[in-house]
Amino acid sequence: MNGLFLFAGMLIFLGAGCGPVQPPPLPLDLEQGKKMSDVVALDYFDNNSADLFQKLDAAFLTQVKGPNDLKKVLHHIRFLYGDPVAYDYQVATSGNRQEGYEEKPYLDFWYRLRTTRYPKGNYFLKIEIVRAQGAAFEDVGGFGVLTFNQDLPPYLRSVTVTAPPQN
Repeated sequence: MNGLFLFAGMLIFLGAGCGPVQPPPLPLDLEQGKKMSDVVALDYFDNNSADLFQKLDAAFLTQVKGPNDLKKVLHHIRFLYGDPVAYDYQVATSGNRQEGYEEKPYLDFWYRLRTTRYPKGNYFLKIEIVRAQGAAFEDVGGFGVLTFNQDLPPYLRSVTVTAPPQN
């Protein structure tokens, strides 16, 4: 997989004597995650760094300090791939990633992308939704434009898939 994907991870170290062990996070809500992802995709399309910045996960904020930093990131993505012209929701995938001693669930929403440089086909906008730190709602854990050097994964080949396959 090639492409620019911003991803922030915060390591959480839980050791003996460091306090109570946290219960495992609740699974993410697909419908709520999709709604947030659609708003993020529109923010990306509209180049709205101020609104997009408000949706970033706390771990993401360790890499992007403010809307102006995010504006530079969006500019760089557009420099590499062109301005987005159209996008279509493709599929959601889900899984868990390790953050320190904790597994954190995520949902990845994939949008087939057409830009001023590339026709719709092998370029995708990927938006990762994670549980907000200590909250019952979701935040953006990462986003970016991706392409694949080899064959597309099966879940990205179809036109529309509604159920999220496990990674």
